[in-house]
Amino acid sequence: PNLRGRLLANPSLADLTWFRVGGPAQALFTPVDEEDLAHLLAGLDPEISVTVIGLGSNLIVRDGGIPGVTIRLGGKAFGAVEIDGDTLRAGTAVPDMRLAKAAAEASLDGLAFFRGIPGSVGGALRMNAGAHGGETTDVLVEARGVDRRGALCRFTHEAMGFTYRHSAAPEDVIFTSALFRGRPGERAA
Repeated sequence: PNLRGRLLANPSLADLTWFRVGGPAQALFTPVDEEDLAHLLAGLDPEISVTVIGLGSNLIVRDGGIPGVTIRLGGKAFGAVEIDGDTLRAGTAVPDMRLAKAAAEASLDGLAFFRGIPGSVGGALRMNAGAHGGETTDVLVEARGVDRRGALCRFTHEAMGFTYRHSAAPEDVIFTSALFRGRPGERAA
């Protein structure tokens, strides 16, 4: 009740994965914005499992599907990149390659490695994604998210506790946006 996003019962998840295989989600929710996500999580029975999916580039769904609520972020609230000087704020549904392109177009260096990662910003935060000698920890300033109780959370770079292909952020947090810092560069390069 009172959700503004899209809530579907038993939709196939095969179309949301790169391998085009897998069963349905018991429920699939696509929130309109961070507040809509927080509203769902705050009112959801803690016994109901929550699974977050991104671009599906690194996901195989079993034929039996996913029980509970599957959440997929998208739209303007989670899919925008805003540039202010040497910083970029990106929603976690932004594809990594789009983040790299936005940085290049703004003549910001240091984020080109995202071009080689076939996922989204949310996955990059969760697993400290990296390629070609760079990784998320090198450019992240802070991340925002919503925890399982529906509380908004902010994580400094230090609080993310990055190690190789891992972050120490709580498992129940669904990241919603991230602030990255590049350095001045040459657009042509």
